[in-house]
This record gives sequence, C-alpha cells and structure tokens, in this order.
Amino acid sequence: MFDRTKRRFIQWMMKTHYMKLRPPMRDEKIPACAIALENHDHHTRAKSLVAAMTIEEKLSYITGIHSFCIRAIDRLGLPQIWMSDATSGVRGVATPVTTFPAAVALAASWNRTLIARLAEAIAHECRAAGISILLGPGVNLARIPTCGRNFEYMGEDPFLAGETASAYIAAMQANGVLPTIKHYACNNSEYDRHKTNAVVDERTLHELYLVPIRRAVEHGALGRMTSYNQINGQYGSEHTYLIGKILRGEWQFDGMIVSDWNSLYDTGRPAVCGVDIEMPAERWLSPERLKPLLESKLVQESDIDEKIIHILSTCSRLGILDRPVTDTKAPSRTDRHASIALEAALEGAVLLKNDENILPLVPSEVKSIVIIGRNAKELPSGGGGSSFILNNLPNGSLAEALREYVPAQASIKILKPRWYRSETDRAKVRSADAVIVCTGYDHIDESESYERSWFFPTNEVRTIKTAASLNKRTIVAISSGGAFETESWIDEVQAVLVSFYLGEKSPQALAQLLTGKSNFSGKLPFTIARRFEDYASVRHYPRDYAKTSYARIMGGQGDPKTRSVCDDRYDEQLNIGYRQFDKEHVSVRFPFGHGLSYTGFSYRDLFAQWNSDQSLLTVSCRIENNGPCAGSEIAQLYISQKQKTVDRPEQELKGFVKVPLAQSESKRIEFTLTTRDFAYYDVEGHKWKTDAGYYEIRIGSSSRDIRLYDSILVPSS
Repeated sequence: MFDRTKRRFIQWMMKTHYMKLRPPMRDEKIPACAIALENHDHHTRAKSLVAAMTIEEKLSYITGIHSFCIRAIDRLGLPQIWMSDATSGVRGVATPVTTFPAAVALAASWNRTLIARLAEAIAHECRAAGISILLGPGVNLARIPTCGRNFEYMGEDPFLAGETASAYIAAMQANGVLPTIKHYACNNSEYDRHKTNAVVDERTLHELYLVPIRRAVEHGALGRMTSYNQINGQYGSEHTYLIGKILRGEWQFDGMIVSDWNSLYDTGRPAVCGVDIEMPAERWLSPERLKPLLESKLVQESDIDEKIIHILSTCSRLGILDRPVTDTKAPSRTDRHASIALEAALEGAVLLKNDENILPLVPSEVKSIVIIGRNAKELPSGGGGSSFILNNLPNGSLAEALREYVPAQASIKILKPRWYRSETDRAKVRSADAVIVCTGYDHIDESESYERSWFFPTNEVRTIKTAASLNKRTIVAISSGGAFETESWIDEVQAVLVSFYLGEKSPQALAQLLTGKSNFSGKLPFTIARRFEDYASVRHYPRDYAKTSYARIMGGQGDPKTRSVCDDRYDEQLNIGYRQFDKEHVSVRFPFGHGLSYTGFSYRDLFAQWNSDQSLLTVSCRIENNGPCAGSEIAQLYISQKQKTVDRPEQELKGFVKVPLAQSESKRIEFTLTTRDFAYYDVEGHKWKTDAGYYEIRIGSSSRDIRLYDSILVPSS
C-alpha cells in the first residue's frame, strides 16, 4: 500500500531535479535602485521603474530564472530576488538553518504569539541566506484526512487556519520577507493534482476554502501562490473569478501572485487575468509567445505593466529593492532560534489518551525503558516534498534525549524491527517500566504529489498490539501530518500522543513531555474519526488514492495536450471535519480541539455584551487550573444559530485563547466578535449576510467538550 520504493525514487527526483534550490549565481553589489524611494510611495515608484523598462525587459521580468529567482536588471538597479520553500524553515540553502515544526503542529499549538516569533526567526534566516520570498504558508484545509500534504497545512477549520497563517505572515512581512500564502484555491488533496477540477459551489467556496486566504488579506498579506488544479473549469493560474473578481476586486489585493511550479497551461488568459510571474522559468509567458499576442492586441502592454507593478511595489514595501541580496546583518541559525523551535515543538504535541495517568513518567522510578517502532532510532523532523529541509544536523533519537531526565543507571534500549519474533526482546518489553512505540509516518509516506495510507503498516500495528499485551505501560507516540486509523489497536494501550512533525527538537520535546518536565498544551486541529469511510469527503474518493507512480505524479504537468482532467466533486459542501460529524451525530474517536493535560481546568462566569452601537460583542469567562501542576488551556468559542433560516453548521469556531495558569490560578479571558462572525454567504446576493435572531455562544475545551453556554441576540447585517 505504501509503495515505499516508488516513493523514495519520487522524493529523490523532486530533491535533485525539481525542487533543489541552487545558491545565488552572483551576489555582488549592483547599483542602487534607479528610482529611490524618497518622495515616492511604493506604487508610484514601481510605475516609474516600469516606465523606464524596455519591452524586452518587461517580457523577461514576468518569468523566473534558475528555478527560484526573479532576474536582475542591473541598468535599473534591480537585484536578483530569490525564493525558497516553505513553512518549516529555509530549504535548500548553503547557510545553517533551523528545522522548525511543521505547519500542522503550529496550528495544534493554537498560539498566535509563538507562531509570530517562529516566523520572525525564519525571516531572519531567509535574509541571512539571501532569500526574500518564502513559498508558504499553506492554508488548504484538511478535507481529505490522508492528503499527503496535510502536514503543511493548518487543519480542517478555516478560522483556525486563517488565524494561524495571519500571525505567521504578519511577523514575516514585518521582518522584510514576503510569504506567499498557498494554494489558491481548493488544492485540498494531492491525488492527481495536475489533472483534477474541483467542482465546488459558491457558498462552500466562500465559507470554507477562501476564508483563510481572505483573513490573511485582511491582515495585510502581500503574497499569493496559485494551485495546479482547475476550480469549476478554470485553472487557478488564470481564474477570472478567483483572481479578477474576488482577489483583485472584492478583496482589493494589490500584492504579488506567483504561479506554482509549471502550473500555467496557456498564454493569453494568464497574461490578461492571472499570475504576476510564471515559475520556475519562462514557458507560457515567454517573450516568444507573448509578442504575437501583443501585436494582435489580444494582450495589452498595460497588462504586462500591471504584473510588474505588483511585483515591484510589493518588493519595495518590504525593503527588498533597497538591501543586498544577502543580508549579512541578519542572524542565521542561533541558540534563540533553536529555543523557539523547542518551544513550538513542546506546544505542538497533543496528548490524546492517558488512562490511569500513566504519564508523566516519574524519572526517579524509571529503571528501564524500551523504545520500539519504525521511528525508534530517529524521529522524523518533517514531511517530504518541497518543505523537506536537508538539515545537516542529525535529528537524534528519543533514547538519547531521555537520558537527560532519567537516572544514569536506568536502561534505555532500542529494539530492532520485528522484535516480537525474539523471546529475549519480548522479555525486555515485558519487564520494562515503560514501553514507548515511536510509530506513524515519515517524509517518504507523507509528501506533496501523492496521498498516504489511512492505516499504519501491518508490522507497526502488530508492534503496538504485541507490546500492549506484554506490558500495560505502553505509550504510543505517533508522527503524522493528519488523521489516522486507531480502532484496531487504541483500546489496548493506555497512553497515546501525536507529535506531528516537530522539527529538529522533536526528541528533546518528547523527552520533556513524557517525563513531566513540560506539560502538554496542544490540541487537535482536525477530527480523528473511527473509520476512513466516516468522512463525508472521502465517500466518493478514488479507492486507489494511495497508489503512486511517476506518470501519475509528473505526467502532463504543464502541458494541456497530454492532460485528461477529471472532476473532484465537493458534494459534501460545508460538511467537512467537525461540521459534518456534528450534523450527522457521528461518534468520533477524538474530536476537533481535543487535547489532554497533566492538570485540569474549570470554566465559569460566562458574560457576553454588545457595545452601544452593537458593532462589537465582548465575551468573557473565567478559567481556573484546579489540577496538580501548572499548565495551559486553550479555550475555544463556537457560535450556533438557534433558529436557522438557511442550512448552517451546528456550530462554528469563531475564537480561541491560549491561557497559561499556575496551579490553583484563575484568569478571566476575553473574546471579541462582530456581526460578521455570525454571517453566512448568501448565494442570491453574492455577499455575506447576518440574520437577526438568537445565537448560542459556546465555550469549551474542544468541539465536543463545551463547558459554558449563553444566548445572545444578534442584529442583522
């Protein structure tokens, strides 16, 4: 099912031929920009630079070179502008970099402040490496739980994804690096991504899949990347509705739009209404293809000018045109960055199950630990594909990290695969004070261009079940970018945690969490169902989703003549994730927002009140740590319309607060909402609409652990 040999080959091809970022070919100083910023706003400056370009320079500027670069124009003092993948750090550069937790782990932290600090650190390493544009973050939703790229995205809920991405983007732009939020739009699976047409209705598109991108635009995002797929019959790189009407029109986005690599399939349409720059190199927007269209007036020179103005004005706003390609003053990999990576790893892990409180391990009582499973020797730092960081630092093993927290005389052994065939190894498992199964997936299993299996490999399930039968103190630590099968084994173990991909500090983070040095505070950004078929979005999904081949992944890329486009129908409409399970009253294994702690929290004193003109609703409550140790709680606010005038989800996430609390400490937390937060997308009016009436405010520890309720009258809008 996993087809690992094929996938290893595909990963090698991606790394060596398609996604390998070469260092800048030259980094010498070029003359200062011909149009100084003084006495100009950024838009006027860009227009002046465009006016000074020849037609040849214009046509060459809207396509990339060297796979990841915008070309220099020495005559005008325009530098080379380099790009790099993705969200977890700076990929493919010669300078030392930090491998941070994957985007799904950032979403699991529910911590906007921490995410901003992490993005700031990545921005500094970008500038130190000569990178001005980062190709991320990804905000496609976890519609399909087995999407090979879910680890790059931020969960199943559009509000959570939008808030996480906005915090990341704002911090990165504040430090002079352009993030390009991706993929616009509906690239929510990797199965035949070059050959699919997402068929999605207008309301679903606006209420789910456009929400994170819209929120990012509202928070000042300046970069965007299109998708490979079609959306309702048009490719993302040339979509007149998504780019022209929505992004440039309604949202008034005046930033820069980058194509995904080899995602153009025509010349005329993208030239008139489409991306600003074709990557990785000239093909469909080449001078040879554009000149005849210019001569025939099918494309206007002003269309080309507008693209370049978007590029230059965006780069001007971030200072990219006025600094050296490589910023020698920017800090590269530092101890501070490593500390942030560790903090993010600690907050991104989620404790799913802890029966009889077998965790945390009490170090003084531990005499022997056995570590087994496919990831026992080395924990994976991240998923594969364009976000995979070739870090020159070994990630290390959990065993090495645990030695810092257990007595020196304690035995920590890593057993070989299929250990259960050896009676000697079975005896070691039976007698251990704790058995830790490090399992799940890795960068070969989870990557762009293909999906992964819902199931763990058969040998891994056998490892879990055999260990649990021999030792009740079996702990399962899962590396995964999304939901996975649990029903065949989870009732046999007492403790389960999901660590996603926690970057280079994953061993240290897990060691601290398992021994109680740190407390779990992460919560699931997606729902873990009992069966794969329980997800409405996959009921019509291809049964061969986990099969991989080079032809399926790369065949027809960028060439419409060899493509046979198939429809991917979003027939579940608004019903993805917890929205679907709430509506259908389906039992799930772990709900959206779930995550345990070593302490406990109580909620009380809910208060909700509009301001004088009913434009702002303030909601507050008090949370108390009534458990045995310090910890952080993530309070989640959901809204529910009592008497629905149209079909709406049972509840929708509209706010969250992460609050640290010492033992016995209590704090009042506050949320703010507007009438827009109660709105739905009205298809007839093609706009957002809030119906007047009573809505329920729900605050709790997860989507299915609501602690406080209140009813509030909401005015129309």
